[in-house]
Amino acid sequence: ELIEEKTAAYGSPIEIPQSPTKTGHSFIGWDLKKDGEYDGIPDIVSSTMGAENLEYREIFRINQYTITFDTNGGSMIDPITRNYGEAIKVPNDPTKSYHTFAGWDKEIPETMPAEDLNIKALWNSNNYTITFDTDGGSEIDSITQAYGTEIIKPDNPSKEGYVFVSWDKEIPATMPAENLTITAIWEEATKIISFDPDDGLWSDGTNEIKTEKVNLD
Repeated sequence: ELIEEKTAAYGSPIEIPQSPTKTGHSFIGWDLKKDGEYDGIPDIVSSTMGAENLEYREIFRINQYTITFDTNGGSMIDPITRNYGEAIKVPNDPTKSYHTFAGWDKEIPETMPAEDLNIKALWNSNNYTITFDTDGGSEIDSITQAYGTEIIKPDNPSKEGYVFVSWDKEIPATMPAENLTITAIWEEATKIISFDPDDGLWSDGTNEIKTEKVNLD
């Protein structure tokens, strides 16, 4: 490609043209045509006109660029360094415990672009479920949420005739990487039976009379 042609008298100064540009390449100099051929070696361009016609062509070197993969806590993926325009083989997806790979934050190009790239992995936290078996007590909804997220503990269940003691395992502060079933532990309620001497009746503290009136005479 002809960049510029200069005509001047012998010995007169020559203004060297500005270095040309080419996508994905670096300009490394001018190649003087000698004996009708170019040798691909940069030559010094004279600043004054010589006693013959001269012809130069630009010499470019193809650049290398690198794609770096930030797996955001996942398994490591080696960076890819290729010449500009060279085909890129997409790497296998990374893995991360308790997460599902959701893609990259930008598309991996088919060929190496004329720039370095940093591509970051996106992840979805896996969901797990805590199920509450109240063993005949009041129902408590199960909790399903992402691994590592904070768990709000439910109120204790209730069961007629029983006192809630605890759960058979501790409710975790954050969602673990597994499904859990947690079972209520109950203790039978102790009833205090009292006697009212005024009316001669026994009672367990409710409105239900447990015995018939007692004649104290």
